Amino acid sequence: MKTLKTLECRTAGIAAAVLVSLGLAGCAGSITSSTLPGSVSVYHFSGSVHGGQQPISGAAIGLYAASKAGYSGGTSNILTSTVTTDAQGSFDVGTTFSCTAGQQMYLTATGGNPGAGTNANAALLATLGDCANLGNIPFVSVNEVTTVGGVFALAPFMSSPTNVGTSSTNTAGLARAFASVNKLVNITNGSSTGSALPANATGPVLAVNTLANILAACINSTGGVASNTGTACGQLFNLTTPPAGAAPTNTIQAALNIAQNPTLNVGSLFNTAPPASPFLPMLINAPTDFALGIQYANVGLQTPKSATVDGTGQVWFANSGNNTLTVLAQTGTPIAGSPISGNSLSGPVAVAIDATGNAWVANNAGQSLSVFTPTGAASANYTGAGLLSGPTALAFDGSGNVFVVNSPGNSLVELNSAGSALGSTTTGIPSPTAIAINPK
Repeated sequence: MKTLKTLECRTAGIAAAVLVSLGLAGCAGSITSSTLPGSVSVYHFSGSVHGGQQPISGAAIGLYAASKAGYSGGTSNILTSTVTTDAQGSFDVGTTFSCTAGQQMYLTATGGNPGAGTNANAALLATLGDCANLGNIPFVSVNEVTTVGGVFALAPFMSSPTNVGTSSTNTAGLARAFASVNKLVNITNGSSTGSALPANATGPVLAVNTLANILAACINSTGGVASNTGTACGQLFNLTTPPAGAAPTNTIQAALNIAQNPTLNVGSLFNTAPPASPFLPMLINAPTDFALGIQYANVGLQTPKSATVDGTGQVWFANSGNNTLTVLAQTGTPIAGSPISGNSLSGPVAVAIDATGNAWVANNAGQSLSVFTPTGAASANYTGAGLLSGPTALAFDGSGNVFVVNSPGNSLVELNSAGSALGSTTTGIPSPTAIAINPK
């Protein structure tokens, strides 16, 4: 049995509710869906592609599901027929396609004519997220802003426009990366920031727009190669060639190289943005790097000394200024009870997550380790039989034992998962401040 969804179509400013079903043309600029028996959903897909403010005609649309067979895994276009943009930059997948819940979807628009002539080096991207949520997307605007947001969020899982993926054990991490795109950009109208940005957060609008303008200089041209720096694309590709890598040949790869090398030729790249930049506001001066960050306010941070991320995407901060922990959900919102106090927190300077998801905190002033459950509840406090003397950092080995360095104690202590000291203390380490475990 097919289920029908009520969607809103807008024509000439007038909204009308309609029912759509499998095989019928959907509303212009929308994703409509039908659910078949089992987990497979079939969609009808439409949107637009622009370079800056110019429609790109003749761009080839590709639709991909991120791989679960390995990092930067190869993907294939799942569209069953050729789809290109019309003279207004609009596209419509009249032939249905299918995907399954849990697959992370994205689309690309390559080539086409932005008005200056055909540009074979133009490539734009927009992330769609979980297949199960595609029916909730009213319209997809593909441009340089959505490309920047998508590429920067997916950079840890991406090596090229058609190579996005993760291992089978980190599908949750991939899903969080796709969800993060909606904090940076809005794929419905092609602007920054996204609808998922929390109320207590500020997105990097100026930086995103600046990067989008840098890409736009190449997109709105007839293309070029890195060896020809007399063209906008040649200049972009030359400046985004990593020291030990190959020169990019399309704008998605150029954006990816910037995301993975944020300090590469920053000033020169900044100067390539066209004088009449299409995306405003933008940075007035070149930044020190092109790393994108979201700023969160009023979350209880006070002189934080360290941070770590647990398996659910929660971020834990050790606040030495007020003897608390701040724990933020993946959305940037404090979890219930955060900031967390008690459990003998005293000068917390480091936090690490054990294999069960518990957070262990090094109390530099309290000469102890405080343990909290994943929800922030106090669990235990260990002194290591008095061997802890100004603990400053900690790390877990594969057996669940925790290694702690003491400063000014100048020593290394090993405790088991129950907080009991193991073996002898290693001394004579001058003012240790960090520790890491070799996985081998």
